[in-house]
Amino acid sequence: MTAIFPIQCWGRNADGDPVLNKPVDVELQVFKSSDDTLTVNVKCPYNTGGHGQRCKASHPKVDKLGDGVLCPYSVDLPYAIDKKIIIQGNRVIGIK
Repeated sequence: MTAIFPIQCWGRNADGDPVLNKPVDVELQVFKSSDDTLTVNVKCPYNTGGHGQRCKASHPKVDKLGDGVLCPYSVDLPYAIDKKIIIQGNRVIGIK
């Protein structure tokens, strides 16, 4: 079973700030990927990365800047909440 949620997204930069002049239509597909994992696939023109985990709305001509800008919708549960996110100011600077 897959649940589909249409949303609008403004993209983001490394500080988590919106970057697009107008939002893009995005489709979130939530499904059970194993006995204990829910996965959210993101259908978005700015979604990139080997697992679709990054947003390139702030830098559309380059696939990745630095460590990459994480897409807030592309997650695997419970793994997304098992990780320790390191925040400095209002910027995510790493994940343990």
